[in-house]
Amino acid sequence: MELSSRLRAIVRAAPRRELTYEPDTGRAEAPIDLERIADVLGGRRIETSFGHCLAIDRRYESDRWHGDVQIGNCDLDDCDALRLLDPSLTVRERPRTVFIDLETTGISGGAGTVAFLVGCGYFDLGAFQVRQFLLTSYASERALLSAVTDFFGGTDLIVTYNGKTFDVPVMETRWSFHRLPMPDFSQDVPHFDMLHPARRLWSSRVSTDDGSGASGCRLTTLERDVLGFRRIGDVAGFEIPGRFFQFLRTGNPGPLEPVLEHNRLDLVSLAAVTGHAVHLARAGDQACRDEAEALALGRVLERARVFDRAEACYRRAAGSSCLDVRGEALYRFGLRCRRDRRFDEASVAWREIVALTNSPSSHGRVAMNQLRQFALEALAIHEEHRERDLNAARELALFALTDEDAPPARANGIRHRLARLDRKLAKKGNCHLLWS
Repeated sequence: MELSSRLRAIVRAAPRRELTYEPDTGRAEAPIDLERIADVLGGRRIETSFGHCLAIDRRYESDRWHGDVQIGNCDLDDCDALRLLDPSLTVRERPRTVFIDLETTGISGGAGTVAFLVGCGYFDLGAFQVRQFLLTSYASERALLSAVTDFFGGTDLIVTYNGKTFDVPVMETRWSFHRLPMPDFSQDVPHFDMLHPARRLWSSRVSTDDGSGASGCRLTTLERDVLGFRRIGDVAGFEIPGRFFQFLRTGNPGPLEPVLEHNRLDLVSLAAVTGHAVHLARAGDQACRDEAEALALGRVLERARVFDRAEACYRRAAGSSCLDVRGEALYRFGLRCRRDRRFDEASVAWREIVALTNSPSSHGRVAMNQLRQFALEALAIHEEHRERDLNAARELALFALTDEDAPPARANGIRHRLARLDRKLAKKGNCHLLWS
């Protein structure tokens, strides 16, 4: 018998062993007393076809406040407004929405990263219900995945924060690792990732002056700057994997209590931030706290092709005392007017930009210099082609060319325009001379 045939015969004869991930950490796990752990953490035991896992439920009533936002006002009851934040989203009206947040043994991803806590939140009669599935041993991971799959049955929409990049790929890896069928939410259910609208709305305004080290558009930063909510005694993210490993070694669930609370606050904040963003998209510029937020909302609405409401946001932002906000708002408002062939209104916006950039505080700022160059060139085009005032167009082009901050590429274009204007003026002068 050939070697290959002998190997195939051995494989066929060997009993198939179910794949279970039980990493060798060098230390034995403590015996698991699930009833005691459930009693300490306020959870309950869930039986599945693959064993048992632990579920912890908490309810946040509709009249409870989370910073400046009331829980009952965060329900995603307006799918049209939700689609303004993500135009690619396809979801039916009044969907069953589930918010997801994971706590994992690392952030590197791959087969070695295990989600030991799967936090899920949903609205129930105005209240926000949180259910957390906790992994009590590596051998019970299949049970946890099975319980999560059952929970997501009938879900119409999932909402995460950076879930498209991290949470969902991690979960998909775990299901594939254990040869379990992939749940519907990872393939067929629409996925709204709040991170991307949050960056468009608030990335330019979040502050980092609280000493926490939070930066950018982290959810904890938005809690503070958008919701007015501050955590007290929260566990740091880098400590979370170590607390889980300590629980596995000792069997003591005490270190996990702050982790569970951290995960619950993440879910409530995700729902509150999403609800607030939907409210902004629905109400428009009147709901914005200031001109900077109105400008950001205008960009979001313009991306969703809701041009009239975007223009209203730009009008409000144009009254800002901040040069950068006012300059960009005038620029975007002028572009909208020009696209709608309202050339006179556009020229007013260009002139306001030129006047704005003449102030001493705008000198040396790259963004303002670029706006100034654009506005001067747009005004020259307007005077040449709309007003038919070649002398005014030439004067504006010369003004733009003498600007010390004009980039070389744009300066070459302005010289080309000046040469054309000179030819037109010379031709017009010769025509006048012949007529006289």
